[in-house]
Amino acid sequence: MASPAAVIVNTAQGVASYLDGISERKRANDVRRLCRSNAGYRAQIITLHHDNMQLRARVAELEAKHV
Repeated sequence: MASPAAVIVNTAQGVASYLDGISERKRANDVRRLCRSNAGYRAQIITLHHDNMQLRARVAELEAKHV
């Protein structure tokens, strides 16, 4: 089963293709730009979450040593 984010992106890409088909190129490009932008934000959030979890583990490790 696809994630909700993947379903949304696929739907948006379908909308962009439809807009291209009816000669709404500017709107189609706007939709594609939003998809790329959102994918970039999602990747950045995943990286930040990973870093946060590593920092929490390190803090827990250091606290365990000083107890």
